[in-house]
Amino acid sequence: MKPSTSLKLVLLYILCITTKAGIASNTYIDSLEHVLANHPQQDTFRAMITHRLSYRYSEIEPSKAWFYAKETEDISNKVNFTKGQCLANINYAILESMEGNFKNSADYYLQAIHYAEKIKYIRGLSISYNNIGDNYLKLKDYTKVLEYSHKALALNKKIEEYRGQAINLEQIGQVYFLQNKYKDAKKYWDQGFELALKSEDPVIYAQLETDFGKYYSSQQQNEKALQHISIADSIALSTNELFLLILSKKAKAECLNKLNKPNEALQNFHLALQASKDLRNKPEEVDVYQLIANFWEQHAAYDSSTYYLKRQKLLSDSVLSDKNLAHIAYVQTKYETQLKEKENLKLKEIHKTQLKKLNEKNWLLFATGFALLLAALSIFLIIRNNRQTKKALLLEEQKTELELKKQLAEMEIRSLRSQMNPHFLFNSLNSIRNYIIKNESKKASTYLANFATLMRKILDASQQNYIPITEEVEMLKLYIHLELMRFSNQFEYEIHMHEEFQSGDLQIPSMVLQPFIENAIWHGLLPKEDGLGKLKISFTPLANYDNTILCTIQDNGIGRAKSAALNSQIKKHKSKGIDITIDRLKKLSNEKGNLNMVEIIDLQDENNNAKGTLIQIYLPIQ
Repeated sequence: MKPSTSLKLVLLYILCITTKAGIASNTYIDSLEHVLANHPQQDTFRAMITHRLSYRYSEIEPSKAWFYAKETEDISNKVNFTKGQCLANINYAILESMEGNFKNSADYYLQAIHYAEKIKYIRGLSISYNNIGDNYLKLKDYTKVLEYSHKALALNKKIEEYRGQAINLEQIGQVYFLQNKYKDAKKYWDQGFELALKSEDPVIYAQLETDFGKYYSSQQQNEKALQHISIADSIALSTNELFLLILSKKAKAECLNKLNKPNEALQNFHLALQASKDLRNKPEEVDVYQLIANFWEQHAAYDSSTYYLKRQKLLSDSVLSDKNLAHIAYVQTKYETQLKEKENLKLKEIHKTQLKKLNEKNWLLFATGFALLLAALSIFLIIRNNRQTKKALLLEEQKTELELKKQLAEMEIRSLRSQMNPHFLFNSLNSIRNYIIKNESKKASTYLANFATLMRKILDASQQNYIPITEEVEMLKLYIHLELMRFSNQFEYEIHMHEEFQSGDLQIPSMVLQPFIENAIWHGLLPKEDGLGKLKISFTPLANYDNTILCTIQDNGIGRAKSAALNSQIKKHKSKGIDITIDRLKKLSNEKGNLNMVEIIDLQDENNNAKGTLIQIYLPIQ
């Protein structure tokens, strides 16, 4: 059989099924309204019927959906039907989202979750989580979309809800498609398609057919894409699902445009626009306006493109404002905070219960004193139990003590850093002063500009315990360049960084290397009288330490012994920067083992003459 003939048979089969489904859908609504007319009692049965009508009408006739959602809430409040209250809030949230009122939608989902948790209504939770993920999709916060979609998927798997799983997988695929991870998107859509067939729901089936069309279009297989989208379009028309029709018409229009059929493409764009207006789905209306504007721009009809862009902008400002969308994140944060508060209350209740049991056991020990044999047995059991309890309490006290020590260490580190910054600032300002005294105004201006940049970076770094290694290296380069300008390039330098550190992800303690480099320049290189001074700085990993790297600072200066002799003659002020930095490294490396954090090695030639100094600094990393 030729492929075209096979395709026609498949399409004919799908049309037969969807036509029946459309008739069944209308019959389903008619039957629900018939049941409602014959059941005037305000009870849980009527609340469930009005909920189902609201849900079905939400993608066909929103005004009726609002009416039945309100009746569901009124009845549920009257008879204290928690499940009905949950479903009413979900229906409200869906309708508010369609109208672009994402702030109200988020509030309703939060209320729905409250009711669902109250009665452990898993289906209500899964729907709320999935639709919260849909709101985050509009925020383009893809991490949150995946988090809540997977939460919903886990719950639907637990209750073997095939349709719900298909919806969750479809939404996860959307995230990967928007991130241009097309193969990952199709993998999730394929899984969803299998579950959609099991659920026998033509709506989610058709939505996945639209997704497949978008996938093949992204792979430049536009004819194949159009085949899938046409199936979805037929299902949407036969079931009278307006939201489904919007999705299929948008995808079909873009595919036809790629196939160089602009008239047919434009016709489908306008059908999508009309359907979004009929459904009062403002976010979709905004999207269609943008697509039509893009279409006219592509065909160089800039007046038409501008017209639709203005329509899109006007509607978008009222629907998709930053304030409106940001409220979704606010409400969700509020919900997560409530969950944590509930967990804390639960832990307090457990602790209270444990204390009560412990007291009861102590009273039992006192009572059993009247009988020697029973007393001996009771004492044995209680002593063993008390030992376990004391051990647990001791461990908790040790943990608390360790936490306090860590906090104290952080405070000491900040104190040390506050001492180091003024020290460095004083030396740098002194360098600027000496430079300006030379009356070289142009160079002084350059020097001051570089100094200002360095100061800004130091101020930023001083607020953090750890900074990226690339930022630390940038500050060191600025400092060394300032010293080179001041001392007329009396030395040269080079910095080597292992290739795995160059991404900038690695974090090291901030501002720990500058005092060592300053010491190497001032006391090693500047007093050097023979030859050009050289300074070499390198960063390398350590094979046996996962949480530590090695920084080496090597100079070919006069060495420590000669430098100490010179300093004693001229009575220079002793810098505390290195001592402070070593203390700081020791505190930061409290949990890194017993590694000596700083090692200073005097370099000598074959005649035991000083030829410089090597400093090895073991840096804790994050």
